[in-house]
Amino acid sequence: MAAQVLRRGQAIVWVPPRAGGERAFATEATLLAMLPIAATEKLVSGPGHTAVTVQGTGSAARYARLSLDALPPLKSVTLVFDARDVTLLRAKVPPLSGARLRQALPNIVEDLLLQDAQQCAFAVGPKTGDGERLVAVIDRGWLELVVGAFERKGAKVAAAWPAQLALPVGASGAALACLNDGLALRLGPLDGIGWNAADGQQARAEAIVALLQAAWSAAPEGERSFAERELPEEGPDRRNLPFYVEGPAWQPAVMIAAAKAGFAAEIRSLPLPMAAPVDLLTGRRGSKAGRWFADIDWRAWRLPGALAAAAVVVALLGLNLHWGMLARERDALRTAIEARYRQTFPEAQVVVDPVLQMERQVATMRARAGQSGPEDFVPLLTRFAQALGGQAADALSGVEYRDGRLRVRFQPGQFEARAVRDTLVQACQRLGLQLRFDAEREPTATVALLR
Repeated sequence: MAAQVLRRGQAIVWVPPRAGGERAFATEATLLAMLPIAATEKLVSGPGHTAVTVQGTGSAARYARLSLDALPPLKSVTLVFDARDVTLLRAKVPPLSGARLRQALPNIVEDLLLQDAQQCAFAVGPKTGDGERLVAVIDRGWLELVVGAFERKGAKVAAAWPAQLALPVGASGAALACLNDGLALRLGPLDGIGWNAADGQQARAEAIVALLQAAWSAAPEGERSFAERELPEEGPDRRNLPFYVEGPAWQPAVMIAAAKAGFAAEIRSLPLPMAAPVDLLTGRRGSKAGRWFADIDWRAWRLPGALAAAAVVVALLGLNLHWGMLARERDALRTAIEARYRQTFPEAQVVVDPVLQMERQVATMRARAGQSGPEDFVPLLTRFAQALGGQAADALSGVEYRDGRLRVRFQPGQFEARAVRDTLVQACQRLGLQLRFDAEREPTATVALLR
């Protein structure tokens, strides 16, 4: 029983129907959880949980009705989905597996569904006697919402079963559960159905009778109804139908329905669910990260998203305004430089790059006057010799000048170490020169003015 299955940090949770509100179970006491007795005692005796209803199911574990937020910390949880939210179908499934089978299932069973098949999750079960396979269908959004809610709470969802296939059957091979204002009927190893029930005793009794009549009328041709089946002769309760009820409020309705339908009702407390022959978790698709991303409630991020978008717009507007100011300042400087150049050299006809043209004009005038410029051979070599210091006389084996640059070749063994080269580069920078070695071990380098 429960003592053999539930350990500390484990739970079995009956999920309320989707019709009760997709997010109601987070804050409202709509979950029916089987927990170890120690956990339920803490819930009942703790502050803020005096309204929790507890149904005894044994000496080691019992049920407590509570919300998702009120659940104690769990390591693993088994979910039992309401029978009204899971449709059990029998279909001929091609011999496929994996992604191909998931792609084919919506086309195979879409004629048997009222909902869009693309919005459903399909879990394939074992083969039936007629060569078909059991297919459990549930709304994909509801499955992901519930499973994701428990995963975000830190609990690993070990399995997800349809309620109608998780009921222990009696000698008749059938069983019926009454909980969450609904009914779950199991008719066999792979057959079951869910049904709505009202609040009053008479309404609940009529719902039970209607469910049994619908199940019997839907039985395959050649099969007898539950009341007419040839049941095993062993056992005194072979014609009893087990009724698993959530609480004593269901008992009068069950007795009224049993009298109308003509069978003996064996009323029991909610049992420890049996492992169903199909696991709804196999119907999930995509990676864990993809499901997490799809499960995000983007409506809660509307205000932060709007604020972030407004901040980005303001930042972009500020950047563009600053860029415009810098562009106007650049144009003003360029205009001033060009005006100064035309004022200095009024004979210039075309001005493309006033700075470069100014340098060339100054260099030409200096050459005509017999003066040397900073990029000439002698000034460059003089500065470089100052950077070399006392090693200038023996460090160089050759010097070549071209286009305002010096190509120097060092003596073998000079300036090969990285630290020595870095020291020489820094010395050149202090004198307004830029020194670049051709390669790591090459003895050649280029010397030019530092711009």
